[in-house]
Order: sequence, then structure tokens, then C-alpha cells
Amino acid sequence: MGEIRKLNDRYRLLNPLGASVRLAFDEVAHRDVTVRQVRVPAELRDAALHEARLAAGLRHASIVRVLDVLVEDGTPWLVMEFVSGTSLEQAVRSRRPLPIAQAARVGVCLLSALTVAHEAGIVHGRVDPGNVLLTATGRAVLTGFGYPSLSMLPSADLWSLAATLHFAVEGRPPGQVPAEGADPFRSLVRAMLHPSWQPPIAVVRETLDRLAVDLPLDTLVASSGPLPPAKVAAIGLAVLERLVAWGEFHGGVQPGNVLIDMAGRARLTPLLRSGTLPAYTAPEGAATQAADLWSLGATLFTAVEGSPPAPGAPLTRAGVLAPVLFRLLSGNPTQRPTVDELRRDLLAIARA
Repeated sequence: MGEIRKLNDRYRLLNPLGASVRLAFDEVAHRDVTVRQVRVPAELRDAALHEARLAAGLRHASIVRVLDVLVEDGTPWLVMEFVSGTSLEQAVRSRRPLPIAQAARVGVCLLSALTVAHEAGIVHGRVDPGNVLLTATGRAVLTGFGYPSLSMLPSADLWSLAATLHFAVEGRPPGQVPAEGADPFRSLVRAMLHPSWQPPIAVVRETLDRLAVDLPLDTLVASSGPLPPAKVAAIGLAVLERLVAWGEFHGGVQPGNVLIDMAGRARLTPLLRSGTLPAYTAPEGAATQAADLWSLGATLFTAVEGSPPAPGAPLTRAGVLAPVLFRLLSGNPTQRPTVDELRRDLLAIARA
């Protein structure tokens, strides 16, 4: 970009921050800013200026603001607020993939930013790890607004968001084979990457919100050990009510899909997963409410005993919960308790 000079007789260019991006000092507002040269073919220049000016109207804590749009010697430039942080790409490549909770917090920030942009009729079109900044306070900020989106649909941004979150936890793009994993975060990402079906935005938002602050039941048991029967009964009640509200076969009842908040409250994630882990799959293999109840029994078994049920596995810690688990884990679906019976038994144990 040549030697140090000023843009618009106002923005003094300083050191480079990346390809076509430089730190600058706004001599009117007396603040650091970043400036980016918009390199597009001549026939896209007007479209680029139009979208850049639209982007200048966006206001969100997780969007790097476009402060000014100008043309210097026929070349469009964007002037943006300066945000101190490291790109997600740099953070993962120089250190290691992010923990699930941190990646979920990144997802919460980015989804909120994209929602605001889409409501304003703006498609980002360039969501990727290099355009996500991680600040020292833990906030994720999306930059790169202001380029022509070439008539992309908002769904393209959501796919790119999923690919970015995949990179965050795996250290690589999804490619043709997204990472396997039983945890709800990877399940959500795989669903978002599906070529013909994406989960509703409300499901994506709720799942990310909870993963950002809550702990999966399997992680809680692995870190803290088996839980007391009364607490496990309370977890079972919460999951049961979620299944009742669901109103149809869930197919994903297992400890990784049960999230525990800081107050100890449990919630079953809303995202359907194709196939339950073998240890939590009812022996009849049917897509029925009775099969979900068997999976709930296996989940509660794991919570109270510390490992999933296996043929002949003893119940050494379940105490008063043991008769309930025996009935739930019956190989005969007709011998399992009804929803009302299960609710009554779990409530009595939880209150004991």
C-alpha cells in the first residue's frame, strides 16, 4: 500500500495488521482505527460501496463497526473501529482448539451478530475463523462486513458459522466429513452443516446458550463422580417433563444431551440426533416413547452409578432409586412405568 500516508486527509496509516488491513489513527476523532482496502473488480465497486454503507448502520457488541466509507484514487476503503484481540484462526493454530463451552460462547456472539445483520437485510458472506476476533474479555467479534455478498442468502452465513465453530473445536474445516462426536455441540454443528436441512434458529440459539454456561451430565459425572439418588431423581424429573413437552420420539436421551446449570437444574437439549449411543439405546430399537424411557433409565443409571448399564451390572449406589431403574430398564416395553407412574416415583425420591 505504499509508504505511510493519510486517507481522506484524516486517517494516518500506521503498521499493517494483515492482508490489505492497516492500523490507522483518526486525527479528527483522536482514536485508533483499522482501515481495509476493498479489493473487488471494477464492475463490483458500486455494489461494494452500497453494501459498505449499509453495514455502517449496524450496531451490535459483536460486530466490528464500519465507521466510514471512502474512495481514494478510485479505490474503496473501509474505516472500522479498532478491536484489540486475536483472530480465532490464529488462536486455534497457535495454541489448540477451544473447549466446548468457550466455542459455544463464540457461537452465541456470532449468531446474535448475524441475526441483527440479517434483520437489516445484510448478508455477511465471509464468516470464517480469520474474521472472528477473540477479545481479552472473552467476547467474540465479527469483522469483514462491507463486502458485496453477491446475492447470498442468510442460510449461507449460518452454514459458514457452523464451519467456523467446527474449526474452533477440531482445528480444521469440516471438509466432506464433519467430526463425529456424541456431545451436543458437535451434533448441532453437524446438523447446521447438513446440505438440505438446518435446525431452526431458535434451536441453534437455545443449544448454544446452554452449552455456553451449562455442563453436560456425562462431564459432570466424570469430574465429580456419581451423584446422590435424590439429585439424580430431580434430573430425571426435568428430563421427563422435557420429553412430555416434546410430544414425540426424541431419540437422543443420553448423558451428553442432558445439560446441568449452575443451580443443578437439568434440561434435555432440543436437538434430535440420528441414533443414540449403544449403551443408551433401548433393546427393542423402536422409535417410541417407551424407548425414550429406557434411555432415560440408562442415563439415570450412569448418573447414580458412574458408568452406563451393562448386562449383570449391579446397582451399588442407587438406593431408593434402584426399583425405578429396574423397571425403566426392563427389556419388555410393557413392563416399564407409565409417564405418570415415573413422575410420581421420581418426585417422591427427589423430595426425600
